[in-house]
Amino acid sequence: MPKLYIDEFVGISNRLEALPYAFAIRQAYGHDIVLDWRELDSFSVDETTRGKLGLLARLGAVRVRDNNAESLFASLRDRKIILRALEGPDNQLQPVYLASARKIHLAPHLVTAIRQCFAPRRQRPVVGVHIRQGDYALVSDERYEIVGEEWPAVPVWWYLRQMERIRARQPDVCFFLSCTGDPAAFREMHENFDVFSLSVDSHYHYKGSDHHSTVNPVADLFALACCPVILATPISGYSHWAANVLGAPAAAIVPLPGATRDDPLAGLLQLYGQRMTRWRAAGRQVAGAQAQPLNATLAGVDFSQPANTGWLAT
Repeated sequence: MPKLYIDEFVGISNRLEALPYAFAIRQAYGHDIVLDWRELDSFSVDETTRGKLGLLARLGAVRVRDNNAESLFASLRDRKIILRALEGPDNQLQPVYLASARKIHLAPHLVTAIRQCFAPRRQRPVVGVHIRQGDYALVSDERYEIVGEEWPAVPVWWYLRQMERIRARQPDVCFFLSCTGDPAAFREMHENFDVFSLSVDSHYHYKGSDHHSTVNPVADLFALACCPVILATPISGYSHWAANVLGAPAAAIVPLPGATRDDPLAGLLQLYGQRMTRWRAAGRQVAGAQAQPLNATLAGVDFSQPANTGWLAT
């Protein structure tokens, strides 16, 4: 069978988004899928093998990227492929999207670590908080804006204001913090709220300082996906996979452009099972894909639920 390779061309959540394309090709043409990923000591993917994309593997391979992914699909039979695309034909990818995600299994020792993390709070409501910084940059620290920045970060004050609103409605809530960098760096958050993070150190340092996290990013993603509500980072594939792909459906609360400290506008996105294309369209305010605006009390969102870790070993 011809081989299809996915190497470390982007971060882990984006590479996960490439898997449905790979499985759609496998379903259509029978390719063997080879993953050249260092993180495969933290999880496994059914119907794939681990290997290296070396010089010999590159020779004669067709390279599939976002700008040609849709047009190339029909021509890939019997071709050796290097897949570096997150996009592709929706009629091929959407039917296998969630099924592809169900082939991903976290390593048992990390499942245990996540369950131990949530165990002391098993009777309490939990809300996830995902703060993506690093290569995501602030347009302004006074307003959340997306114009002029391809990967806009969310000001930390926006998360703090939503946490205040949530605690006002659900006084016994606690917050699971997932982030780039070091969770301990968000001092104001820890001082004012009941915040906890996963205690599993990362040994992945190859992506550079703007992608580095002190917590194992694979385990952190799966832990975030245990949260029934997530204060998310728009456009981020990490937030998307936690809220809409892994585990059970989550309510994703996101900032709306124009949000300020005095008026921290928020919206609700519920896109479970939808490809990341739609998530990013909503984050970029593409017509027809915007989040549902929420009022100052975040009415309509249920904050009473505990974390759900039951799906982790499936």
